[in-house]
Amino acid sequence: MTPDPELEEIRAGYARFITSCRTGDGYSLTPGAAESPYALCFAIFGWQLLRQDELLTTQRQLWDQKLRTGLADFRSYRRLACRSLAHDKAYLQLLTFTLSSLAILGTLCVNPLEDLICELLPSDLSRELAESGVFAGLPRSGNHAMFIAILLCHAQKYLRYDTTAQLDQWVQLHRTARNQFGFWGKSRGITHLQFQNGYHQYEILKYLGIGDWDWEVPADSVASLADEDGQFAPYPGGSGCYNYDAVFMITGSQSAVDRHRRLLAHTKATLRKKQNPDGGFCESQFIRPRNRNNCVSALRHIVRGRGPARWERLRHCLSLQRSKYDRVKNHWNEAAYDWSSSDLWNSWFHMLTLARIESAFNPSEALRWGFINYPGIGYHSSLRGAG
Repeated sequence: MTPDPELEEIRAGYARFITSCRTGDGYSLTPGAAESPYALCFAIFGWQLLRQDELLTTQRQLWDQKLRTGLADFRSYRRLACRSLAHDKAYLQLLTFTLSSLAILGTLCVNPLEDLICELLPSDLSRELAESGVFAGLPRSGNHAMFIAILLCHAQKYLRYDTTAQLDQWVQLHRTARNQFGFWGKSRGITHLQFQNGYHQYEILKYLGIGDWDWEVPADSVASLADEDGQFAPYPGGSGCYNYDAVFMITGSQSAVDRHRRLLAHTKATLRKKQNPDGGFCESQFIRPRNRNNCVSALRHIVRGRGPARWERLRHCLSLQRSKYDRVKNHWNEAAYDWSSSDLWNSWFHMLTLARIESAFNPSEALRWGFINYPGIGYHSSLRGAG
């Protein structure tokens, strides 16, 4: 197939942005910021997505060492800062991101970090999921359920542990607890939080190849939350996380793709226009500054919401007016940064979203993108059976 010139230009811009975040041997989340172990993972994800195999091979040993050292240092820090690493989102994120990065580099099998995995495996899976609020759909519970499943999959593939029964139990517990919208928790309507939280379990279901799962119900639920630009955040301007999570759900099956082809095409067109001049993508271009145009965007976004999602949008838009949200703050970066500033996380997510849409419309396109052959974010079903 002839390459799409516009998409090739977007890919080239993304490559330039990743390069601009280089800090010696590592990477920063935004250009000029401090080096971050998270940013190194996001950069590796980006180079993998762009199929920069030669670069990844050349840097393999250097980045393998930096990843393992960064994880060890962060683990030591978090052990002093939290009660339990098994429930610390910041640590579990870096651990699973690091595992995915090492899988990309091809060095995970040499040292699969057995001691770090074993200390986190749950002794009572059902109790762990229930007490974490997974089946009640509590915030962050979907992330936690995904972390547990990743560890179980890792232990099975790389440590040769027999976790088949636990993974089967994980699937069955989730199957039994689904609500009418295809996710988890009680609700009288679909909300942005509900799908963004519950999407994480679907990453595992896709990796495991669970073929008898109904994707149409959650896909329809998520599609109903699209705004006028085909984006899915509870605030205007979209978001790397919300957009990717939604597109992942809508492209979960061919029948879902066929049902929502026009919406996906609209989302694709919007995302192609969102790239910043530096080649990266941001969280949102419509949160700051506080001006008339952004206020009108927020009001329009709220009014066009439906059911409980309208009130959810209202709460988000009002909350984001507080001064504490003047800039984006997270544990991936030491310093806060502007909502409209490009960062490696949102850039990878936006490109990954485009990759999923392109691959859904034309399955052969999946070969042009470097999805991650490891459980969790970045996996694609085209990799099934590939080692």
